[in-house]
Formats: sequence, structure tokens, C-alpha cells
Amino acid sequence: MAVAISVGLIVLADRLISNIYINGLGYFFLDTAVIVAAFALLLGFVNVISVHMKKVRTRQPGWPYSIILVLFSFFVVVLGSAGPSTPQFRAVFNMVQYPIQTAIASLLIFFVASAAFRALRIRSIESALFVVVIIIVLLGQISLADELTAVKDWIMTVPGLAGARGLLLGIAIGTAVTGLRVLMGIDRPYSK
Repeated sequence: MAVAISVGLIVLADRLISNIYINGLGYFFLDTAVIVAAFALLLGFVNVISVHMKKVRTRQPGWPYSIILVLFSFFVVVLGSAGPSTPQFRAVFNMVQYPIQTAIASLLIFFVASAAFRALRIRSIESALFVVVIIIVLLGQISLADELTAVKDWIMTVPGLAGARGLLLGIAIGTAVTGLRVLMGIDRPYSK
């Protein structure tokens, strides 16, 4: 715990203090973290391959999908070893990864619609006001009338931006407090 606290404080001091020794030490620790993360990624890849190869050897349910996963994993590693900016690697990303991400994101619309239906039931004055603002913003987005577009722009820039800044400030304060709790040893995410 003492090692984690001292390394965390040195990296934090590197961000706040301009000293050649502290900056060098902070840079060293960040580089070390990048190297450890790269080895963790490699170890995770080896683990996934070994788990799926065992699944293929023992003919567990779904083993043909494991063969496909292993083959395409090695295919992407070979393509990626030439560099991420090669046309072949970009083609794999554009024709495989991007459509998969789009399909998963499009499935989320049903969950969002269900949550919105439950959340937008008008039970109080505040929820009615919330629904009215949503309708104004949606109608202003499709530009039915210039007046609605102007109202929508005001809603998005004045109260919407204020709310977004409040959320970001809350997230920043929560992150700082959590980081300080870990650095001071109050929270121990790396122990039992």
C-alpha cells in the first residue's frame, strides 16, 4: 500500500510541480504503467486464446464459434503488426468493427425508448415541464418553425449547458475525492 501511495503522490506531484527530478520520476512511472498495461493486454489475449482452444479441444457447446474467434484474432494481429494505418487494417475496422458497434448501438434505442416511456409519465408539475421541454427541443431539432429553433437553441445553450457543467464539476470532484481516498489508503481497491 505504501508503494502505491508514494507512486501515486509522485505522479500527482509531476502534474502540479515543475521540477526536473519529479517530472522525470513521474514520466518513468507513467511509462512503466503503459508497459505493464501492454503486457496485461498481451496476457489477456493469450488467456482468451487458451480458453477458446480448450473449448475446441474438448468440443464444448459453441466450439465452432471459438474456432472463428481464434482464427480472426490471429488474422487481426497479423494485419495490425503492419501498422494501424495500413489500408487492410482500416478495411477490417470499417467493414467489421464499425458495423458491429453500430448494430449494438442501434439495439440500445429500444432500451432508451423503454426507459423514456417509464420516466416521462406525467405525475407532477416538474415531470410535465420536463416533457414540454423535451417536446420543444425535439420539434426545434427538425426545424418546423424558426421560433421553436430559437427556443431550442436557448434551452440547449443556457440551462442545458449549465446542467452539463454542473454534472462535469460533480464528476471531477468525485474523481478527485476518490483518487485522494486511494492515495491516502482509506480505500484499498488492490487488496481484499
